[in-house]
Amino acid sequence: MPTPQKEAIIQEMSEKFSNASSIFVADFSGVDVNTITELRRGFREAQVEYRVMKNTLARMSLKNAGIDGLSEFLVGVNSYAISYDDPTLPIKVVEKFNKDKKTEIPIKVAYFEGQLVVPEKVADLAKLPSKDELLGQLVGMLKSPMSKFVGTLNASMQNMVGVLKALEEKKQ
Repeated sequence: MPTPQKEAIIQEMSEKFSNASSIFVADFSGVDVNTITELRRGFREAQVEYRVMKNTLARMSLKNAGIDGLSEFLVGVNSYAISYDDPTLPIKVVEKFNKDKKTEIPIKVAYFEGQLVVPEKVADLAKLPSKDELLGQLVGMLKSPMSKFVGTLNASMQNMVGVLKALEEKKQ
């Protein structure tokens, strides 16, 4: 039976997991404190929550949040990077950190927009554009046909004006 303190942690993390757009589980065993502190700073700047918790509490929290499939990856010392807005932020922070520091913080598994992403595919998520970039691309794609349509209408009107002007000059 969990203590009241553990029940509070389970309740808090269940809410956070259920509201998350992505959850990345990383193995940070063997990583020194200074490296983790720098990684935490990077997450904080990107507005990504970074937590370390016991696997038993994490399993209970994930179960309460209705997230299945992560439990089998919760072995050893794990940390959780949780993003609420842009689901690609945690992996981008980790990839940048690994590149800059020439270290390897391995991501075990990800829960990305309601889908379980296996470790082999997690690195591909870092290549995805951010949510804002995707929205910008969508707006551009939607705007393009309209712009072409307006351009076509303007060209037709200009041609018609040119023909009318030529007729007017011919009659004079």
